[in-house]
Amino acid sequence: MKKLFIKYRGFISYTFYGTLASLINLLVFHILAENCHIYYLIANVVAYIIAIIFTFITNKYYVFHSSFDSWQKFIHEFVTFINVRLFSFGLDMGLMVLGIHFIPHHPDLVKFIDQVLVGILNYYFSKWFIFRTTDRWLWNKARWSKKSASHNHNKNKHKSGI
Repeated sequence: MKKLFIKYRGFISYTFYGTLASLINLLVFHILAENCHIYYLIANVVAYIIAIIFTFITNKYYVFHSSFDSWQKFIHEFVTFINVRLFSFGLDMGLMVLGIHFIPHHPDLVKFIDQVLVGILNYYFSKWFIFRTTDRWLWNKARWSKKSASHNHNKNKHKSGI
């Protein structure tokens, strides 16, 4: 059992924090749309923004254990995260419009189904394109810096006649 937990720890952690983010998203949506009577698409945008901030922080530090090494890395991860999530947001909005069209009297049910589908896609997007990409990006940057330093060293060797 412990081996299974260790093997799937990232997915379990993502599911836990993703569920919390989805609950935040659902709760904010419900309060705005049902209690405050705000148009459902506006309520969806506000709920999505609040949930996305929570998701970035929890994914970075608790799910994918991406450390804070520099502002450059942090900004790169954040911009990549937002770019990928813009695609997810488009999907989210599309599912909401379609769902409300077909099930107009149950916006919370539509939002729940939407959260499950988008959540599954976001896990793979985060794993493949955001937090793991940063490691490869930094490795390539370090490799490029090493090549550049080696090239400059060889160039200086030739100038000095060594």
